[in-house]
Amino acid sequence: MNRTDPLVALVFDRLAADRVPDDTAEVVLAALSGEADLDAALAGAPTALEPQRAADEPRERIWLSSVTVAGFRGVGPERTLAIEPGPGLTVVVGRNGSGKSSFAEAVELALTGDSARWADRNSVWRTGWRNLHAGDPCRIAVELRVDGVATPTRVVRSWPSEAELGDAEVAVTSARGTHRDLAELGLARPLELYRPFLTAAELGRLTAGTQSQLFDAISAILGLEAITDADRRLMAAARPVDTTIREVRGQRATLTDTLAGIADDRARRAAALLRTRGAADLAALTAILDEPDEPTDDEAVLLCRRLAAMQLPDADEVTRLAEQLREAAAQARRHDGGRSRASLRSAELLRLAVEHHDDQGDGPCPVCATGRLDGDWRTRAAASLAELRDRTLAAQAAASRLTALLQRAHYLIDDLDVPTGDADGVPVGELHSAVTALRLAPGGPEELADHLSARYPAVLAAAQATQAYAKGLLRQRDTGWQAVAGELRAWIASAVTLPEQERALARLKAARTWLKATGAQLRNQRVAPFAEHSQRIWAQLRQESNVELGAMTLAGMNTRRRVVIPVSVDGADNGTALGVMSQGEMHALGLATFLPRGCAPESPFRFIVVDDPVQSMDPAKVDGLARVLAELAEQRQVVVFTHDTRLPDALARLDLGRSRIVEVTRAERSVVTLRPGSDPVTRYLDDAHALARTEEIASEVRGPVVAELCRSAIEAACHRIVWRRRVARGVPHDDIEAAVVAASRRLTTIVALALFDDANRGGDVLGYLSRRHGSRAVGAYKACKEGVHGAYLFDLPELVSDVRHLAAVLQPPPAAVPAPRDGAEVRS
Repeated sequence: MNRTDPLVALVFDRLAADRVPDDTAEVVLAALSGEADLDAALAGAPTALEPQRAADEPRERIWLSSVTVAGFRGVGPERTLAIEPGPGLTVVVGRNGSGKSSFAEAVELALTGDSARWADRNSVWRTGWRNLHAGDPCRIAVELRVDGVATPTRVVRSWPSEAELGDAEVAVTSARGTHRDLAELGLARPLELYRPFLTAAELGRLTAGTQSQLFDAISAILGLEAITDADRRLMAAARPVDTTIREVRGQRATLTDTLAGIADDRARRAAALLRTRGAADLAALTAILDEPDEPTDDEAVLLCRRLAAMQLPDADEVTRLAEQLREAAAQARRHDGGRSRASLRSAELLRLAVEHHDDQGDGPCPVCATGRLDGDWRTRAAASLAELRDRTLAAQAAASRLTALLQRAHYLIDDLDVPTGDADGVPVGELHSAVTALRLAPGGPEELADHLSARYPAVLAAAQATQAYAKGLLRQRDTGWQAVAGELRAWIASAVTLPEQERALARLKAARTWLKATGAQLRNQRVAPFAEHSQRIWAQLRQESNVELGAMTLAGMNTRRRVVIPVSVDGADNGTALGVMSQGEMHALGLATFLPRGCAPESPFRFIVVDDPVQSMDPAKVDGLARVLAELAEQRQVVVFTHDTRLPDALARLDLGRSRIVEVTRAERSVVTLRPGSDPVTRYLDDAHALARTEEIASEVRGPVVAELCRSAIEAACHRIVWRRRVARGVPHDDIEAAVVAASRRLTTIVALALFDDANRGGDVLGYLSRRHGSRAVGAYKACKEGVHGAYLFDLPELVSDVRHLAAVLQPPPAAVPAPRDGAEVRS
């Protein structure tokens, strides 16, 4: 147990506050500590489990500074997405296939080594991670900034040529030096718990995943895993104890029934003791078992008991012994005894001659006086001496083995445990005859082996027949007590430990009951802020949805754990969320559920990366998402990747504060370009300005196109005004969209809708523009209206400048007072 764990300290305080008995409290704390401490506590061993309080440690605040990608997924040549390391909203926009998601995946892969988007993909899909056009070098790098630390933390994953995805070379550097991975910086666990990445694939698991998976994803951030682990340990420890208790109790009932059917006074008395309520009198049962059997003078019964207990070597053992005897005898014959003695004498003589030569050197043979002892003789003599010694040793080993086997054979024959005696009716004569014939063994080893092979099967057959008769006779005479007495004695040995087992089980159950109740309380207390945050997010995302989200709670444990998200539809309770929501609502619910995880106060990561959050959302929910992201960006660094331009448009239209738009485009051979984004009005006018100054194109060709771009800019400005005004009034998005589409057929009607909130007041537009903004605005308006229908040969750059002025000053009259139809100016 981590004795400085705040959770353990909290549990310790709760135990004291609830006045939990010491034996139960000790089991709870031991289960939190681990299996070894739990076993010690149940065994009665002393423990020292009081936790120590740890001083609060300052938490790091980590921001995302940049992500660099080269040769990975949709990005070919190296590109870097720089992000201001602080609170704010960055929206990265690009069409499908532009490479924008490659940056989102790179952040997650660099920091975690995996990507949630790939989790459910097949192996073929996963092989496409290296860019096809410029896959070498393949490298991703993420730079993080820690508050108060000048040196950034850099995480780089690079792949040599032909390397697989899992074979990346990882380099981590920080102000502390070089590290193998982020685990050395203590960030592996926070990355797992708080996951500052949110992808559409993860959101989809809200519906595709199991309740237990969703439970685990949310409960992990609550920091209550120690309680869950402790409950599992308690459950695992209780299971074998409970099984043992059940088995002992079940065996007691079975033994009682068996003893009741035996016509023996001991069985009758033992059954009566087992029938009593409560614990059985084990001492009295043991005394019954220890009572001696009734004496009997029946010689046949006594002889049969000895025959039933008779044990003889089996046939295979005797057969092996006979074969070994034959092999040993043959081996001993190969080493003639006489020649072996001669070899010993020759070896001794040679040894002495060698010693003489070693002492005296070369010279005549001292024995024959004719030969000569020199170096050549010394070499030949040494070889002969070694050969003689080997031959002698082999002969001695063969003789020793043969002697040992002969002894085993005689011992087997002489020590056969065959009861002697003769009783009327017991057929032992054939057995005694077979044993007598076996004991008339010859002396030679081969003859003895043949004798064993020939005679022992008869002994074994006679013994089996006699033993079968004896056991049958004993069964007829026995009441059944002997058999059940053995079972009863084994049961008593188990029942002796039953009180201790019951006490241990009671402690485990009490500890588990308290821990489950306390864990549920702590879990709901800790999930409450996340649930509240989810409800706030849902309240903004739901917009026109008639589904209202209740407080999310976590219920159950182990295999029955689940997430309860109550909802009501049009104010009526409708059970849980997953059964009543549309796909867009489910997507919004996923955001409401998982965004609080990435924004948990305990997380060291102050950034969150959201990939493709606009899926299946209607315009109202896109506006709600814009508000949610803008609110999060006040305290967090929010980076969003999307192909849907409705999100940046909503941010601009709703005037939700400063956000940075980055546009991603992808050209041939995976050349990706990152550039600052702009609003539609600015984009149209910038394009018109560039075309107006392109003198290579004739003015009669440029004129209508420039006028069309200018008109599009004015229309975009009007769209923004209409949306901002009507959303603020609570007009449904579908109604706003319909009104904008209908008014956009003519420039006059869309400008009237923007200025007066009435598309039918097109006749008032020129007068209003003239009075409020003068002839420059009027001229720009007329040029946009008329120039698209024919050649526009005037000063094109000046036209773009005038339209830019008109778009900037274009504002409706004060909303509180409707603009008059008679042309009179409304003054604020």
